[in-house]
Amino acid sequence: MSKYNIGGLPWALGKDVSDCQTAKEVMIKAGLDWSVAKCELVAKMPFRINGNNNVDDCAFQHDGNIYREMNNAYATYRTDNNYPLGLVKEKYEVVQNMDAFNFFNNAIGENLAKWDKAACLNFGEKVYVSAKLPVQTSVANSNDVVDNYLVFSNGHDGNSSVDIMITPVRVICTNMLNGAINKADCHIRLRHTKSVKEKLELGAQVLKVACEHALDAQEMYRQLAKVTMKDEQVYEYLCNLQLTPAEIQKIMQYDNKTGFKRLINRDYRLLEATEISTRKANILSNMFDYYNDGIGQKDIYGTAWGAYNAVTGFYCNVANLEGEKRMNSLVWGSANNNMNKALNNAIAYAS
Repeated sequence: MSKYNIGGLPWALGKDVSDCQTAKEVMIKAGLDWSVAKCELVAKMPFRINGNNNVDDCAFQHDGNIYREMNNAYATYRTDNNYPLGLVKEKYEVVQNMDAFNFFNNAIGENLAKWDKAACLNFGEKVYVSAKLPVQTSVANSNDVVDNYLVFSNGHDGNSSVDIMITPVRVICTNMLNGAINKADCHIRLRHTKSVKEKLELGAQVLKVACEHALDAQEMYRQLAKVTMKDEQVYEYLCNLQLTPAEIQKIMQYDNKTGFKRLINRDYRLLEATEISTRKANILSNMFDYYNDGIGQKDIYGTAWGAYNAVTGFYCNVANLEGEKRMNSLVWGSANNNMNKALNNAIAYAS
C-alpha cells in the first residue's frame, strides 16, 4: 500500500450538479445564477488647497475630493451584490454564466455526457463547471483506466477567457493527465469580444472533438506504458523538467556519471558546488519517491508511463496546495504547464 493519500479531483470542491439536466439548473443549484455588468471607472483625487481645482463636464467634487471619468477604463461587477470582479477595456464583452455553458445542454439531454461539479472562485472572478464524458479508456492493464472530463470556465476578472479544457484523469490515483502533446489541441479559449457568443455556438461540437481526443490520448498513454526506463533515465527525465540548461551543465561538469542521482538524493556537496536550490532538490526527491512508492505506481514502475505519472502524481497528491489555489494551479496554472512539459518529455523518450 502506498504511503500517499489521494488528493482528489481539483474541481471536487464545487457543488455536485450531477442530477441537473440543463445549464440553467446547474447555475441555480450551484448558486451561480447571478449576472455581471460593466460600469465606467472614475479617478478619485484629493482637493488641493493651493492648486487648480477647477472641474469640467467630466469631473465633479464631493467630500473634499475631485472625481474624474477615466478614458477607456471599466470595471465588471456582480449585479446581485455590487461586488467588483475586474478591470476591463471598452471592447470587453461580458459573457453571462448561463450563456457560457448553455451550448452543452444538448449533449447532456441526449445522455452523451453528465454534469459533474460547479462553483465560482474568488467571489465570482471565475466560474467553472465540469462534465464527465461517456468515454472511459484503459492503458497498461484492465485496472488502469482513465476517465475523461471537460472543464468549462468563464472569467469575469478581465484576464480570463471562456475556456473549455479536455481533462483526462487516471482513476486509481486521480492524477490529472494531459490530453495532447500540444496543449492547444485540448484547450479551447474564447476571448471576451463581440464575436464570443457566435463562437460559443461552435462549441457545441466540442463533445465529438473531446471523445476523439480521449481515444487518441489512450494510444499515446499505451505507447508510454510499453517503453521501459531505467532509474538512471528517470533521474535524467525528472531533472530535465525542473532544472535550467545552465544548472544541467553545472551538474555535468561536476559529475557527468551520477550527478542527477546525487541531486535527487540531495547530496550536499553537489548542491554546494552547483548552487542548485534545496527547494528544487526537494521537489525532485519527492517526485522520484512518488515514482517508487506512489499511488498506482507499482504496476507501471520502470516505464515512461510510470515516470510521467510520477510528475502528475506529485502535483496532484503531494504538492502542498489546497482549495482554490490547487484548482487554479492544476487546471490553468503552473502545475498544468509543468505536467504538459512532462508529457512532451516522456513522448520524446518513447520516440
